[in-house]
Amino acid sequence: MSRMNRRLVAVWAVAALVATTGPPAWADDYRRGESYVEKRGGVYGTSGDNATRLSARGGAAGVYVANGLALEAEGLGYTTDPAAASTPDGRPVGQAGEPDAVGANVMAKWHVVRSKKGSLHLGAGAGILSGDESGLGKSSVSQSNNADLGMSLNMSESVSLKAQARYQNIGGLGGRNATDAMGGNVGIRISF
Repeated sequence: MSRMNRRLVAVWAVAALVATTGPPAWADDYRRGESYVEKRGGVYGTSGDNATRLSARGGAAGVYVANGLALEAEGLGYTTDPAAASTPDGRPVGQAGEPDAVGANVMAKWHVVRSKKGSLHLGAGAGILSGDESGLGKSSVSQSNNADLGMSLNMSESVSLKAQARYQNIGGLGGRNATDAMGGNVGIRISF
């Protein structure tokens, strides 16, 4: 089992433990019929030969189809950084120009523990990623699979901060040219 697969199994084991032994979820928030939009960005380390870091930014929109269960559509732009986080003269690298790839995902997010103060969620989804061959997969269009573990902190009745860890497989599970990415993203969510 590869190092990335062991990490994924460990993340899912911890998430399952929290889901089965955690405190009960309250249905005061995250109710069926509520919607949200979210601005998010993140950084990922990858297993690709040509990329050691991915920067991502974009957004998502979702709707709760049941209490605590949201379906979400996400769009992100990805920039690869094969060298370092800054140029020799100190200018930041990544997300300064055009993205190397763009992706769209459909995800399900289960808010396992939720209250008026925030939530703990598990997420899974799939989508497509289109870009060049710079460490994001060997073709111009690739399948992407995601698994998330995250939390939200409610700042007001309709605004919350979100942080999540994400495992992302680009190029298809078990694929010879697949790229594994592990990292996280943060966002600001507005519910309505």
